[in-house]
Amino acid sequence: MRRQIAGKAGLLRQTGWRAGVLGPALVLMAGAAQAAPCGPVRPINLEPAANAATPPAECDEGGIGWRGESGITLWRCPLRLREGASGADVEPEIMTDSLFVLRDGKVIHRQADVPSPWGAKGLMLMRVELSGDARPEILLAAHNTSGQGMGVESWTLTVFDASWFDLGSRTEVADWGTDAFIQRADGKPGCAVLITTWREMEGPGDTTSLHFVGERADVSGELSGFDTGPEGVFVSRRYDRRFARERVRDIDRSRGPQRAPARWLRREIAFALANKETPE
Repeated sequence: MRRQIAGKAGLLRQTGWRAGVLGPALVLMAGAAQAAPCGPVRPINLEPAANAATPPAECDEGGIGWRGESGITLWRCPLRLREGASGADVEPEIMTDSLFVLRDGKVIHRQADVPSPWGAKGLMLMRVELSGDARPEILLAAHNTSGQGMGVESWTLTVFDASWFDLGSRTEVADWGTDAFIQRADGKPGCAVLITTWREMEGPGDTTSLHFVGERADVSGELSGFDTGPEGVFVSRRYDRRFARERVRDIDRSRGPQRAPARWLRREIAFALANKETPE
């Protein structure tokens, strides 16, 4: 991941803002659970870490921490420079911030990060049944950037199993939100995660137009991982005037970076599910 993140449609631009004020505790978008055709999706409440909380040793000053359940703590922070180094010594493409997951004070996960301009609203942690084994996985959604122009929100999604083993990540997920859980491609119990991006796609007469595209990623396979299925693009919707008005209305009503991708793609998802082949 670069310090400056650009989406496939060239729409995402790093704002350079840094979260300085903690927002309220994690609140999922109203009605998101009801909109999801699978689940349940259970949010894990995040509260600001106490002033005396100790960040990871790799963190420089300015780190922000949140306390979850069962001894879990999340930290987003700039990384310490080596002794005697200055900001001018950092190579342009080197990530200088990280997101840490700690359990009982020990680092169990670390990923490259871009500080979110949305503060506490840019970090969500939830339990959701992805594998169908009655042991819900944990999904960490970290907002990174707010784009210019269309205002595309860019996220990194990371999935852990019930024991906090890292199953994989997806970066540059565009305009994501907590309704983005749909039926698995194999028809088994559990949810797939809707991975959304903006792409230029070809149309009739050698024309191209911008589409909002969704793929399905789930936890499956002999060696469990957070994988995108072989179907590739699951659904897509052309960005026309009607879609633009709908999206702007949602953004105006939103109090954070979360969007409603499954609602924007509801007709396309319903059609795709109704016409899918029956699993063997």
